[in-house]
Amino acid sequence: MAERIIFPISLNNNADTYKFLSKVQNDLIDSNETTIILDFTHCRFSHAIFTSYLGALAYIGASFGKTIKYQTSKNSKLSEYFYNSGLYDHIMKQPDIHSNRNAIPFASIDLKDDSSIIEYIDNILELAPIQLTEQGHEVLFKNIYEIFNNSVDHSRANHGVYACGHWMPQKKYLSFSVYDTGVGIPALIKEKIDNTMSSKSALEWALKRGNSTKQLLSGIPRGLGLSDLQDFIRLNDGSLNILSNDIYYQYNATSNFEHLSFPSMGTFIGITIIADYDHIYTI
Repeated sequence: MAERIIFPISLNNNADTYKFLSKVQNDLIDSNETTIILDFTHCRFSHAIFTSYLGALAYIGASFGKTIKYQTSKNSKLSEYFYNSGLYDHIMKQPDIHSNRNAIPFASIDLKDDSSIIEYIDNILELAPIQLTEQGHEVLFKNIYEIFNNSVDHSRANHGVYACGHWMPQKKYLSFSVYDTGVGIPALIKEKIDNTMSSKSALEWALKRGNSTKQLLSGIPRGLGLSDLQDFIRLNDGSLNILSNDIYYQYNATSNFEHLSFPSMGTFIGITIIADYDHIYTI
Protein backbone atom coordinates (compact mmCIF):
# COMPACT_ATOMS: atom_id res chain seq x y z
CA MET A 1 0.00 0.00 0.00
CA ALA A 2 1.02 3.60 -0.57
CA GLU A 3 0.17 6.67 1.48
CA ARG A 4 -1.20 9.57 -0.49
CA ILE A 5 -0.62 13.17 0.64
CA ILE A 6 -3.04 15.58 -1.02
CA PHE A 7 -1.74 19.06 -1.84
CA PRO A 8 -4.11 22.06 -1.74
CA ILE A 9 -5.27 24.03 -4.76
CA SER A 10 -2.46 26.56 -4.36
CA LEU A 11 0.87 26.89 -2.57
CA ASN A 12 1.17 30.61 -1.96
CA ASN A 13 4.15 32.27 -0.34
CA ASN A 14 2.53 32.67 3.08
CA ALA A 15 2.61 31.17 6.56
CA ASP A 16 -0.19 28.68 5.89
CA THR A 17 1.79 27.01 3.10
CA TYR A 18 4.95 26.78 5.20
CA LYS A 19 2.94 25.17 7.99
CA PHE A 20 1.44 22.73 5.49
CA LEU A 21 4.84 21.80 4.01
CA SER A 22 6.38 21.21 7.43
CA LYS A 23 3.50 18.87 8.23
CA VAL A 24 3.97 17.06 4.90
CA GLN A 25 7.60 16.39 5.81
CA ASN A 26 6.61 15.02 9.22
CA ASP A 27 3.87 12.83 7.72
CA LEU A 28 6.33 11.52 5.13
CA ILE A 29 8.95 10.59 7.73
CA ASP A 30 6.48 9.14 10.24
CA SER A 31 4.43 7.11 7.76
CA ASN A 32 4.35 3.34 8.17
CA GLU A 33 4.15 2.97 4.39
CA THR A 34 7.29 2.70 2.28
CA THR A 35 5.74 4.44 -0.73
CA ILE A 36 4.45 8.00 -0.45
CA ILE A 37 2.53 9.68 -3.26
CA LEU A 38 2.68 13.47 -3.26
CA ASP A 39 -0.59 14.17 -5.04
CA PHE A 40 -0.64 17.54 -6.85
CA THR A 41 -3.59 16.70 -9.11
CA HIS A 42 -5.79 19.37 -7.46
CA CYS A 43 -2.96 21.89 -7.14
CA ARG A 44 -3.15 24.68 -9.72
CA PHE A 45 -0.32 26.90 -8.49
CA SER A 46 2.93 26.57 -6.57
CA HIS A 47 5.12 29.60 -5.92
CA ALA A 48 8.56 29.11 -7.46
CA ILE A 49 10.16 29.62 -4.05
CA PHE A 50 9.05 26.15 -2.88
CA THR A 51 10.71 24.06 -5.59
CA SER A 52 13.89 23.33 -3.63
CA TYR A 53 11.80 22.10 -0.68
CA LEU A 54 9.49 19.97 -2.83
CA GLY A 55 12.42 18.34 -4.63
CA ALA A 56 14.27 17.69 -1.36
CA LEU A 57 11.36 15.60 -0.09
CA ALA A 58 12.41 12.77 -2.43
CA TYR A 59 15.88 12.68 -0.88
CA ILE A 60 14.61 12.99 2.69
CA GLY A 61 12.16 10.18 2.05
CA ALA A 62 14.91 7.97 0.60
CA SER A 63 17.00 8.59 3.74
CA PHE A 64 14.15 7.11 5.78
CA GLY A 65 13.62 4.14 3.46
CA LYS A 66 10.68 5.65 1.58
CA THR A 67 9.98 5.90 -2.14
CA ILE A 68 8.48 9.27 -3.03
CA LYS A 69 6.28 9.66 -6.11
CA TYR A 70 5.08 12.98 -7.54
CA GLN A 71 1.68 12.95 -9.21
CA THR A 72 0.32 15.89 -11.25
CA SER A 73 -2.53 16.33 -13.69
CA LYS A 74 -1.36 15.79 -17.25
CA ASN A 75 -0.62 19.02 -19.13
CA SER A 76 -1.44 21.11 -16.06
CA LYS A 77 0.31 24.42 -15.33
CA LEU A 78 2.03 22.83 -12.34
CA SER A 79 3.21 19.87 -14.39
CA GLU A 80 4.62 22.31 -16.94
CA TYR A 81 6.40 24.23 -14.19
CA PHE A 82 8.01 21.05 -12.81
CA TYR A 83 9.45 20.55 -16.30
CA ASN A 84 10.52 24.19 -16.72
CA SER A 85 12.24 24.35 -13.33
CA GLY A 86 14.38 21.29 -14.02
CA LEU A 87 12.74 19.37 -11.17
CA TYR A 88 11.29 16.70 -13.46
CA ASP A 89 14.63 15.94 -15.14
CA HIS A 90 16.41 15.83 -11.79
CA ILE A 91 13.92 13.41 -10.27
CA MET A 92 14.12 11.25 -13.40
CA LYS A 93 17.94 11.33 -13.14
CA GLN A 94 18.30 12.41 -16.75
CA PRO A 95 20.07 15.34 -18.45
CA ASP A 96 18.41 18.71 -17.92
CA ILE A 97 16.60 19.11 -21.24
CA HIS A 98 13.26 20.61 -20.20
CA SER A 99 14.12 23.64 -18.04
CA ASN A 100 13.58 26.97 -19.75
CA ARG A 101 15.92 29.94 -20.00
CA ASN A 102 14.26 31.64 -17.02
CA ALA A 103 15.22 28.83 -14.65
CA ILE A 104 18.13 28.32 -12.30
CA PRO A 105 17.44 24.57 -12.45
CA PHE A 106 16.73 22.51 -9.36
CA ALA A 107 19.98 21.03 -8.11
CA SER A 108 21.42 18.94 -5.32
CA ILE A 109 24.38 21.08 -4.29
CA ASP A 110 27.82 19.50 -3.94
CA LEU A 111 29.23 21.52 -1.05
CA LYS A 112 32.76 20.31 -1.84
CA ASP A 113 32.61 21.78 -5.34
CA ASP A 114 33.09 25.50 -4.74
CA SER A 115 33.19 26.28 -8.47
CA SER A 116 29.69 24.85 -9.00
CA ILE A 117 28.35 26.97 -6.11
CA ILE A 118 29.94 30.08 -7.62
CA GLU A 119 28.46 29.25 -11.03
CA TYR A 120 25.04 28.70 -9.45
CA ILE A 121 25.11 32.10 -7.72
CA ASP A 122 26.28 33.74 -10.94
CA ASN A 123 23.20 32.30 -12.63
CA ILE A 124 21.00 33.80 -9.91
CA LEU A 125 22.51 37.25 -10.29
CA GLU A 126 22.36 37.11 -14.09
CA LEU A 127 18.60 36.64 -13.86
CA ALA A 128 18.12 39.16 -11.03
CA PRO A 129 15.82 41.91 -12.43
CA ILE A 130 17.82 44.80 -10.96
CA GLN A 131 20.77 47.02 -11.85
CA LEU A 132 23.84 46.45 -9.65
CA THR A 133 27.07 48.40 -9.47
CA GLU A 134 30.22 46.29 -9.41
CA GLN A 135 30.46 46.74 -5.64
CA GLY A 136 26.77 46.02 -5.20
CA HIS A 137 27.14 42.83 -7.23
CA GLU A 138 30.09 41.74 -5.11
CA VAL A 139 28.26 42.32 -1.81
CA LEU A 140 25.08 40.54 -2.93
CA PHE A 141 27.18 37.65 -4.27
CA LYS A 142 28.94 37.30 -0.90
CA ASN A 143 25.65 37.41 0.99
CA ILE A 144 24.16 34.60 -1.10
CA TYR A 145 27.41 32.65 -0.97
CA GLU A 146 27.28 32.73 2.82
CA ILE A 147 23.97 30.84 2.75
CA PHE A 148 25.75 27.97 0.98
CA ASN A 149 28.89 28.43 3.07
CA ASN A 150 26.92 28.07 6.30
CA SER A 151 25.78 24.67 5.04
CA VAL A 152 29.44 23.67 4.65
CA ASP A 153 30.60 25.10 7.96
CA HIS A 154 28.14 24.07 10.59
CA SER A 155 24.73 22.91 9.43
CA ARG A 156 25.57 19.18 9.36
CA ALA A 157 23.28 18.73 6.35
CA ASN A 158 22.98 14.96 6.52
CA HIS A 159 20.26 14.77 3.88
CA GLY A 160 21.74 17.23 1.40
CA VAL A 161 21.44 20.84 0.28
CA TYR A 162 19.07 21.79 -2.54
CA ALA A 163 18.47 24.95 -4.54
CA CYS A 164 16.27 26.27 -7.32
CA GLY A 165 15.29 29.62 -8.78
CA HIS A 166 13.07 31.10 -11.46
CA TRP A 167 12.51 34.47 -13.10
CA MET A 168 8.78 34.95 -13.62
CA PRO A 169 8.54 37.43 -16.54
CA GLN A 170 4.78 37.98 -16.33
CA LYS A 171 4.77 38.54 -12.57
CA LYS A 172 8.05 40.48 -12.67
CA TYR A 173 9.94 38.80 -9.86
CA LEU A 174 12.81 36.38 -9.34
CA SER A 175 12.47 33.78 -6.61
CA PHE A 176 15.21 31.46 -5.47
CA SER A 177 15.66 29.26 -2.44
CA VAL A 178 18.23 27.12 -0.71
CA TYR A 179 17.16 24.23 1.51
CA ASP A 180 19.82 22.90 3.86
CA THR A 181 18.67 19.74 5.67
CA GLY A 182 21.03 20.16 8.63
CA VAL A 183 20.32 20.83 12.29
CA GLY A 184 18.56 24.16 11.71
CA ILE A 185 19.38 27.69 12.83
CA PRO A 186 17.53 27.70 16.18
CA ALA A 187 18.90 24.29 17.21
CA LEU A 188 22.44 25.30 16.33
CA ILE A 189 22.28 28.61 18.18
CA LYS A 190 20.77 26.99 21.25
CA GLU A 191 23.61 24.47 21.16
CA LYS A 192 26.39 27.04 20.66
CA ILE A 193 25.07 30.18 22.38
CA ASP A 194 22.27 29.67 24.91
CA ASN A 195 20.12 26.57 25.30
CA THR A 196 17.45 28.56 27.16
CA MET A 197 16.63 30.63 24.06
CA SER A 198 13.30 30.21 22.34
CA SER A 199 13.42 29.38 18.63
CA LYS A 200 12.15 32.88 17.86
CA SER A 201 14.90 34.49 19.96
CA ALA A 202 17.52 32.25 18.36
CA LEU A 203 16.45 33.22 14.85
CA GLU A 204 16.35 36.90 15.83
CA TRP A 205 19.94 36.48 17.07
CA ALA A 206 20.96 35.01 13.69
CA LEU A 207 19.37 37.94 11.83
CA LYS A 208 21.30 40.53 13.85
CA ARG A 209 24.29 42.05 12.10
CA GLY A 210 27.60 40.54 13.22
CA ASN A 211 26.20 37.45 14.97
CA SER A 212 27.60 34.10 13.81
CA THR A 213 28.40 30.84 15.57
CA LYS A 214 31.32 30.46 13.16
CA GLN A 215 32.80 33.72 14.39
CA LEU A 216 32.92 32.30 17.92
CA LEU A 217 35.30 29.60 16.71
CA SER A 218 37.58 31.47 14.31
CA GLY A 219 37.26 35.15 15.09
CA ILE A 220 36.72 36.02 11.42
CA PRO A 221 34.01 38.54 10.45
CA ARG A 222 30.79 36.59 9.75
CA GLY A 223 27.10 36.99 10.34
CA LEU A 224 26.55 39.66 7.68
CA GLY A 225 24.77 37.47 5.13
CA LEU A 226 21.20 37.37 6.48
CA SER A 227 21.38 40.91 7.84
CA ASP A 228 22.58 42.35 4.53
CA LEU A 229 20.08 40.29 2.55
CA GLN A 230 17.27 41.62 4.69
CA ASP A 231 18.52 45.18 4.12
CA PHE A 232 18.54 44.50 0.38
CA ILE A 233 15.00 43.06 0.51
CA ARG A 234 13.87 46.17 2.39
CA LEU A 235 15.19 48.39 -0.43
CA ASN A 236 13.76 46.16 -3.15
CA ASP A 237 10.30 45.64 -1.58
CA GLY A 238 10.83 41.90 -2.03
CA SER A 239 10.54 39.18 0.60
CA LEU A 240 12.80 37.01 2.74
CA ASN A 241 11.39 33.75 4.07
CA ILE A 242 13.05 31.40 6.56
CA LEU A 243 11.69 28.05 7.72
CA SER A 244 13.87 26.41 10.35
CA ASN A 245 13.00 23.83 13.01
CA ASP A 246 9.77 24.98 14.67
CA ILE A 247 9.82 28.61 13.55
CA TYR A 248 8.84 30.45 10.37
CA TYR A 249 9.97 33.99 9.60
CA GLN A 250 8.90 36.32 6.83
CA TYR A 251 10.19 39.79 6.09
CA ASN A 252 8.00 41.62 3.61
CA ALA A 253 7.99 45.30 4.63
CA THR A 254 7.45 44.08 8.21
CA SER A 255 8.80 41.15 10.23
CA ASN A 256 6.55 38.25 11.14
CA PHE A 257 7.33 35.12 13.18
CA GLU A 258 5.11 32.04 13.37
CA HIS A 259 5.53 29.00 15.61
CA LEU A 260 5.14 25.65 13.83
CA SER A 261 3.32 22.69 15.37
CA PHE A 262 5.30 20.38 13.08
CA PRO A 263 9.03 21.23 13.01
CA SER A 264 10.86 21.13 9.69
CA MET A 265 14.29 19.62 9.23
CA GLY A 266 17.17 22.06 8.74
CA THR A 267 16.82 25.53 7.24
CA PHE A 268 14.96 26.74 4.18
CA ILE A 269 15.80 30.27 2.98
CA GLY A 270 13.74 31.79 0.19
CA ILE A 271 14.22 35.18 -1.43
CA THR A 272 11.99 37.05 -3.86
CA ILE A 273 13.49 39.97 -5.79
CA ILE A 274 11.06 42.38 -7.43
CA ALA A 275 11.89 43.73 -10.90
CA ASP A 276 13.30 47.26 -10.54
CA TYR A 277 15.13 48.93 -13.40
CA ASP A 278 14.59 52.48 -12.15
CA HIS A 279 17.26 52.30 -9.45
CA ILE A 280 20.90 51.26 -9.22
CA TYR A 281 21.78 49.09 -6.22
CA THR A 282 25.19 49.73 -4.67
CA ILE A 283 26.72 48.69 -1.33
